[in-house]
Amino acid sequence: MVKYVRNNYLLPGLHVLNLDELNKTLWEKAEKDRERKHYEKESFISQLFEEDRKAFLVLPSKEYQCIRYETVKADKYGYIKVEKNLYSTSPRYALNKVLIRISYNSIDILTDDYQLVVSHPRLYGQYRKSINWQPYLNLMAKRPMALKYTSFYEQLPQEWQTYFNSCTSSEKSEALKLLGTVMKDYDFSKITEALKIASEHGHPSVESIKQVFYQLINGRGIREEVHLQKSLPIMPEATRGLQHYNQLLKGAEIN
Repeated sequence: MVKYVRNNYLLPGLHVLNLDELNKTLWEKAEKDRERKHYEKESFISQLFEEDRKAFLVLPSKEYQCIRYETVKADKYGYIKVEKNLYSTSPRYALNKVLIRISYNSIDILTDDYQLVVSHPRLYGQYRKSINWQPYLNLMAKRPMALKYTSFYEQLPQEWQTYFNSCTSSEKSEALKLLGTVMKDYDFSKITEALKIASEHGHPSVESIKQVFYQLINGRGIREEVHLQKSLPIMPEATRGLQHYNQLLKGAEIN
């Protein structure tokens, strides 16, 4: 069976970027391959499978997790090394030991009580680096002028690079804090959309971007300008000041 799968599905050699996508593709091919006759029994493989199913043992109720745990020490930048590849943790773990959970497709950084700190797709090969910037953004907010010299800046969407170029130091700091909060639960797509909408009338404040973002994720969207079918009546111009009250004091004696 292993030889059949290898010769029919894995040769010539495949260049794999995503194992889950490969498994999905191979599963679809295997399902279609069942609809042919067995080379000896002259019955469809799908029919033979149904006969075998009757003799199956009951599968375990819990899924088996093919993972292993290791404890490794982070370097002074908060990176850990797994099989000659680097993965970011968090600045607070610099030079400390961390618990990691390793599976075929992910590397998870955990606390001592097994709470997830950050997750990375597992890298294959050597001397590669995976960085999750979210835990580092609050630290970067303390030195916002150094942002342009980081690889994080190079990975930003063009809209954010343009926005940061026109920000003051304090605006950069507040924007980095906003990104640090947002990226705990969301990717760049929604917050970038919020930036585009907030920038329609010029350089937006961080609070404006934040307000638009929460409108988007809460499903309210952006309210369009209302155009009335009938023109509004002309109202008399209102004047400000105390002149009207001064008229009341005319002729009054002031003690």
